[in-house]
Amino acid sequence: MDVSYLEENVEFLCDKVHQAWMKEKLDQGFHAPDVCPLFNPSDDKRTSSGKFTRHCGKCHTDLYAYDELPENIKDYDRVMVKAVIQAMEKL
Repeated sequence: MDVSYLEENVEFLCDKVHQAWMKEKLDQGFHAPDVCPLFNPSDDKRTSSGKFTRHCGKCHTDLYAYDELPENIKDYDRVMVKAVIQAMEKL
């Protein structure tokens, strides 16, 4: 199986995988920290990466669009997508 087209579009596929993961987490009741009901912007002493600070047990720091995530978090999606492409190549 020729998977070169998939290999050339890893970032696109990662974005789609991340969107599906986000939908599942949102359906489970999780939310991004910057929309947490316990977040009070007037008391916020966060740094520029503060949107990744948890405020409650249902905050998930990865519930942001793929292109807003730090590279080390994007790597989770990249590892998954590349593993699937490698598996498809062996089919």
